Amino acid sequence: MALNAPRSFELTVPSTLEALDDVQRLVTEAAREFNLSEDFAYWMELTICESMINAIRHGNQCDPSKKAHLKISLIGPQIEVIVEDQGHGFRLSDLADPTETKNLLKPSGRGILIIRSFMDEVVISQAEGGGNRLRMVKRLPENES
Repeated sequence: MALNAPRSFELTVPSTLEALDDVQRLVTEAAREFNLSEDFAYWMELTICESMINAIRHGNQCDPSKKAHLKISLIGPQIEVIVEDQGHGFRLSDLADPTETKNLLKPSGRGILIIRSFMDEVVISQAEGGGNRLRMVKRLPENES
């Protein structure tokens, strides 16, 4: 393998919350392979698991016949994460602001806020063949990988 060739990990799971165990194992494996610090790996896992929960719960409505796909790639000095579901899609502008007073005590609704606070780039688009495609990029700090 060439020194700067991308390294990737991929997983497709049924839309059940039990599948998150497999997601966590994959993220742990990728973090170890990419030589990420414990702190950086923690935030990657939190962000990726949150995005997969959104894909499973909101995108695919926990329908186990629908799949959620995850790809984690180390491309040069950054990590690219792609999450796809088979849902109907949404617009970011339609989401409630979790920092508004009326939303502060709600038990959910902070996923995109968490994702945006850690990742350097977040783009939501339509997946090929329908569904949602979330592309996230995190640049590695100097002391990582």
